[in-house]
Amino acid sequence: MRNGKKQKFFIKIPHSEFRISKVLKEELMQNWRKGTWIILLLFVATGGTGCGLCIAVGAGAAVGVGASEYIGGELKQAYAAPMERTWNAVLQTADELKMKTTEKSIDNLDKNRVVKGRTYEGTDFELSLEALGKDVTMVKVRIGVFGDEKASKTIHDAIAKNLKK
Repeated sequence: MRNGKKQKFFIKIPHSEFRISKVLKEELMQNWRKGTWIILLLFVATGGTGCGLCIAVGAGAAVGVGASEYIGGELKQAYAAPMERTWNAVLQTADELKMKTTEKSIDNLDKNRVVKGRTYEGTDFELSLEALGKDVTMVKVRIGVFGDEKASKTIHDAIAKNLKK
């Protein structure tokens, strides 16, 4: 301190670094929002202990956990369903939408699964599943090289419908 005044230090950040930090901040906020939905779902489910109806209603109403996000040509959506149930819904959706699958893969720990192939229009697609927890699965949809948000949304809608069955 000089003359009883506090000194302020400024760090000059180049423009490109500022853009990166801004993007990281946005991603952190989106992840925080997703986490809030998962915590809310768990709170609702455990708050109804002793009342099976409350748990069933809470789980049924929250098939899609949080909002979907479209980033970099990929539409992501978390579902309140275990991996196996979501996997079956994804395969059923591919059949319903006349998508020809060319590859299905499951990793050794069964945390990630992938379905690849072509849509009925001939565009490549990739459906990736990631287990976020015992009863929460993230599904990522990419159509083509650059993505197709409308087609990806159609696929997610069909997956949600199949999970409700």
